[in-house]
Amino acid sequence: MTTEVNWVLEQLGSVVDDVANSYTNRNDNPVALKRVNRDDSSVYEGGGSLDFNEPMHKRKEDLKSGVFVGATLADRAEDPAGTEYNLKIETVVGLTVEGMTSQGGLHGHVDPDGENGIPFTELVRKIRRTLLASDTRAYPDPGVPNTSYHDLIPTSNDPQSAEYRDFYRWQGDFAFRGYESLP
Repeated sequence: MTTEVNWVLEQLGSVVDDVANSYTNRNDNPVALKRVNRDDSSVYEGGGSLDFNEPMHKRKEDLKSGVFVGATLADRAEDPAGTEYNLKIETVVGLTVEGMTSQGGLHGHVDPDGENGIPFTELVRKIRRTLLASDTRAYPDPGVPNTSYHDLIPTSNDPQSAEYRDFYRWQGDFAFRGYESLP
């Protein structure tokens, strides 16, 4: 579990609240967006665990309870910087968003029309906009000792929903770039 992963998931707390307040599913219950630390499979909302490595059809019961956004440490690169023992670093957090449609008798929380769930593309936009907001993107401070990040940038955007009929999936990477001061 990394501090950067937890920081990203904490930033998405406002999206969890906004989605619940703005959208309902086919049973008129609020649409649930659940955050998952993919490094240990823990779910922030409601507890429990979710393994993103299982095939999506095996997670059908979980996807009936909400849409999931998972974050994991995807990569970390370090290069010497200057004549001291400092490092230029880039820490990449990978995000995966998954949901199931509410159409066709399924009981998911995604609906392209927004009537019985949230449109998936709108959810992905909300997540990206929250992480790339100017007050979040410039000088993010996840609290890593001896490290100062100067920005957070998107490094990949991989919509995968066309591959599924009943399931929606998107993946993207976000890189923290900065410096680590070594003693």
